[in-house]
Amino acid sequence: MREQSRSDEDLGVRYLRMALEYGRATRTLLDGNQCEAPFWQSVGHALELSLKSLLKKHGFDEMDLMHFISHDLYGAERSYLRQCPDSQLISADASRLIRHLSDYHARLDFRYPCLFPVASLPDPADAEQALSEHLTAVAGHFGVPTHDRS
Repeated sequence: MREQSRSDEDLGVRYLRMALEYGRATRTLLDGNQCEAPFWQSVGHALELSLKSLLKKHGFDEMDLMHFISHDLYGAERSYLRQCPDSQLISADASRLIRHLSDYHARLDFRYPCLFPVASLPDPADAEQALSEHLTAVAGHFGVPTHDRS
């Protein structure tokens, strides 16, 4: 069994690395023209984990992230911007994507076919592009490479 570090510094990077993995999954799904629920679940989860990585770096503890932020993308973005009001890490495109997906993601709508919001989602290619640029900016902030080099 692999031992996992629980230090605060490592946890923020681990959130980011997971976000990058979901970002790569999103790209794979888009390339395979599979833009239904798994695609949007991956986009939402990549955004959530990237925002939590920023919050962790700026002093939020794990319980705050799990219970106060939970799956609220917009709440996570607002919490980060309250901590770092001059930050340019979250672009206008990423912010629009966060606002667009936040309620669906928080309610877990992408997990259930009966709740999937088919008609009201952004263009998948535009969403993936905004996500990719966002993840690249956050990874740069942490000094973490965006691509798996193995």
